Amino acid sequence: MASAPRYRAPSHGESGFTLIELLVSLTILTMILGLLSAALRTLSKNWTANVNGIEKLEMLSRAYDIFDRDISGIRRLIRITDENRRFVFTGTESHLSFVTSEPPYPTAAGLYFVNYSSVANGAGMELVRARALYQSKMFEFPGATPANRVSLLTGPFKYQFSYAQRGAHAGKWLASWKEPNRMPDIIRLEVIDARSGAVVAQPFIVALRTDAELGCVSASSDGCSARSDGQFPQHAPAAQDQTGR
Repeated sequence: MASAPRYRAPSHGESGFTLIELLVSLTILTMILGLLSAALRTLSKNWTANVNGIEKLEMLSRAYDIFDRDISGIRRLIRITDENRRFVFTGTESHLSFVTSEPPYPTAAGLYFVNYSSVANGAGMELVRARALYQSKMFEFPGATPANRVSLLTGPFKYQFSYAQRGAHAGKWLASWKEPNRMPDIIRLEVIDARSGAVVAQPFIVALRTDAELGCVSASSDGCSARSDGQFPQHAPAAQDQTGR
């Protein structure tokens, strides 16, 4: 009759997991998983920051292209009423308005009254570009339909315009343009972080193409114009607007 199998203790040459070894292994595995989780969180944050940075650069690039096109195409229209001669142009620290010539693409070619302004948007601000088809004797921006209002920049920013001219006053940026018989030579747009006050990117600086009034002596002189050789007409009919080139 065969006997029942007997229990045999493991010899010194055989090995197995003890409870302590199993606990140590679980502890090490938990530490590894914790490190991987932290690395993934850091990678996710960096990825999000990189994506946001790319989106910001694309937004700034699009805004600069539009700003450069608008300023480069400025038309120096003159408003003449009796003895008052001034250009159809308004420039302050937060507002910019002028007449520009748009190319045939992506919109219909023609003269447009363009207006840049800062508008509150929740916790931040947005830079809005609005436009309206220019009509004769239009001296101020008439407003725009919703379809002709575009948000160029948005976020926790401040948008500041400034103006400069060549010659004796070169290098001095002005917060507003107060010379009615002369156009600025250069216009700058700065995008500033509203919290820290630091400049977010390189300023947008665009020069006006035409230099018709560079021979003007002073702001008090009435000899500035964009019609011909930088001279306003000595006698002109009242209440009219003229295109200078």
